[in-house]
Amino acid sequence: MTSFRPTKVEQFAIEAKLNRFFGEDVYDRLFLGFEVVEVVEDQLRAWSPSEHCAAVIDLQHGAKVAWIAQGVFNRPIRHVSVLARGMSHNGREQPV
Repeated sequence: MTSFRPTKVEQFAIEAKLNRFFGEDVYDRLFLGFEVVEVVEDQLRAWSPSEHCAAVIDLQHGAKVAWIAQGVFNRPIRHVSVLARGMSHNGREQPV
């Protein structure tokens, strides 16, 4: 299983591209505090500041986030999983 955590530069690139793509209103409402935790195989796992934001990103914007992440990480991203900050993905411990 291939997995990695993004560098700070990659995280900043994701944030900048999300802001440019969605515009400041949507970005400020949904993506402030959005953090990519890791990429496992073709799945991007991320945290959002609230459950509401995580659900909206997952359901309405997941495909667009995957498309943006593919450009930053230069690898296919087929699925985006967003949880509220501090929750664990697949029972794994919270990364430090």
